Amino acid sequence: MKTILLSLFLTFCLATVFAQQKPTMSSMTAEQKADEIVAKLNTNVNLTQDQLPKVKAISLERVNKNTAAFKKIGPNDKARLLATNKSILAEWEVQLKGILSEDQYNKYLQTK
Repeated sequence: MKTILLSLFLTFCLATVFAQQKPTMSSMTAEQKADEIVAKLNTNVNLTQDQLPKVKAISLERVNKNTAAFKKIGPNDKARLLATNKSILAEWEVQLKGILSEDQYNKYLQTK
């Protein structure tokens, strides 16, 4: 009887732990990934209400480009995929620099 109760208790505890885990980036939608990028950036540089939709738009574009690159290149050519993602990130940072103030962009560079 004790063994059954202990097993049930452990099963319940493990189910609770796994239910509380945050979804991984691979299981998130493009919109959710963009929201994560914006939330992290907002925490670091304090985006204004005017900047939030602009940053979300360029972040969603970045996520979609990364996803398309992964589908086109595939997981086997990691060097090429990394180079493509770095290029996409550099393009995003140029766009970001046009949206953020100089102080905000410097904070971004420090926390990057």
